Amino acid sequence: MKTIVILTRTNSPYSQKKEFGSKSAVELVENWASKVSEKTVYVEKGSCVRDLLYNMNEACKKENADTVIFSFDDVPFIDEKLTKSLLDSHFDFKSEYTYADGYPYGFAPEVIDSGALNILCELSQTTKEKEGNAPVNKDCIFSFLKSDINSFEVESVLAEDDYRLFRYNFCCDKKENFIACKKLFELTEGKNLTVNEKCLLAVKSTDILQTVPGFYNFQIASKCSGTCSFCPYPSCYKNKFNGEAKDSSDLMKYEDFCKAVDEIYELSENAVISLSLWGECFYHPELIKFVEKVLSYKSLSVFIETDGLNVNEEICNSLKKITDKAEPRTNGYEKIYFAVSMDAFTAETYSKLHNLPQEMFEKCVKSVSLLKTVTDEVYPQFVRMNDNENELESFYRYWNEQSNPSGGKLIIQKYDSFSGLLPDYKPADLSPVERNVCWHLRRDLCILNNGDSPLCKEFLFNNITGNVFKEGIEKVWQKTKESVKQHLENNYCKECKVCDEYYTYNF
Repeated sequence: MKTIVILTRTNSPYSQKKEFGSKSAVELVENWASKVSEKTVYVEKGSCVRDLLYNMNEACKKENADTVIFSFDDVPFIDEKLTKSLLDSHFDFKSEYTYADGYPYGFAPEVIDSGALNILCELSQTTKEKEGNAPVNKDCIFSFLKSDINSFEVESVLAEDDYRLFRYNFCCDKKENFIACKKLFELTEGKNLTVNEKCLLAVKSTDILQTVPGFYNFQIASKCSGTCSFCPYPSCYKNKFNGEAKDSSDLMKYEDFCKAVDEIYELSENAVISLSLWGECFYHPELIKFVEKVLSYKSLSVFIETDGLNVNEEICNSLKKITDKAEPRTNGYEKIYFAVSMDAFTAETYSKLHNLPQEMFEKCVKSVSLLKTVTDEVYPQFVRMNDNENELESFYRYWNEQSNPSGGKLIIQKYDSFSGLLPDYKPADLSPVERNVCWHLRRDLCILNNGDSPLCKEFLFNNITGNVFKEGIEKVWQKTKESVKQHLENNYCKECKVCDEYYTYNF
């Protein structure tokens, strides 16, 4: 039986950097390929999964191959021994598809039977055409196969420990992953380590756990519409500024924001920028310009969380013009996302939770349809708590329907007591058995309208790490690394110790 390696180019500049013992990721992958098969074929990924499957299938037929070992060309740690284990399992169990389960991405290829590949190719053009039109990403073949998984013989090689919760991607496709790869190479260079030993080093490394931010959370307007019972912001604002948040006129300056966005692009390259840390961003008279600035970089996306009460046709038309004009994103996300804070299925419950007149509920619901004219990425949001738990099912059933204004999209969010600032009203404890290093410390940077950066959203106006307008984004970000190190050592401040947001994840 003939087995070939099929590689797909990522065409990332990071895959060509000679940072791994004077070799690049591409060179290391080609070296691996020469050891696991006599023949290596490069195929173009095309514009969608169907294109990739078609190109792979054609290469397989041309080489008269029975089995394909598939990988992208930017994974410097792809392992020969793990590949052999996959092949042994694939042939021993007469599998049609074999993969490594529980490992971080980048250590193992996928093994596919030529017959199964041919079937997948046909499915992508017939009954699974929608899935076939999906964009190519690192797990696209497995994701496509899962849509009809019972039709295939699938085997897996299990990792000694499950590393999936760390969401590592040891590939050189973008800056944050490239940094992690470089750090892992520094830790393992010259050592003959197994994949599991490398993984154990990675999960104990602060520099690998925290590379560059992927989510920047800005407060561009201090004013908010009401006093939500599940939000600490109005009372914290009153304590700090001796005034009401609903009467605030504090705004972030557009010039300061632009400077910060330029620095974000330099530091992270790929990121999602939220305009909704606190307050209601639709109160900012220059909101359109803020969105336009972010979208001027095609590797940055916008996220807006809104109460929907200030959304109107005029502003949606302006947002649509900007988003239509912006280039497609290169960061794997869409141009702009909206989450509408609804939190109820009835006007009565909405009024109780948001301390607003019941007629505001209809306005909030209507904003979903208005925002849908800007983008398909509009999500009615429901913070799950004791006071609305009885409406959760109704909310889900209604908004999950494709025929409704959101097109079936919605967000169910866990309740947050902000480390005890609010009563514990969560109806269920969803926290994992073992605590992980906080995702928000690893991935997020919060920025108040004056440039101050609290260590985390949970601190609101306290525990300021630095000021990004005065010190710069990167310097402030570097200051947060000590907190990640402390979390890695299970050493928590009093707020972090009682916080259960550590396992939640933004983009």
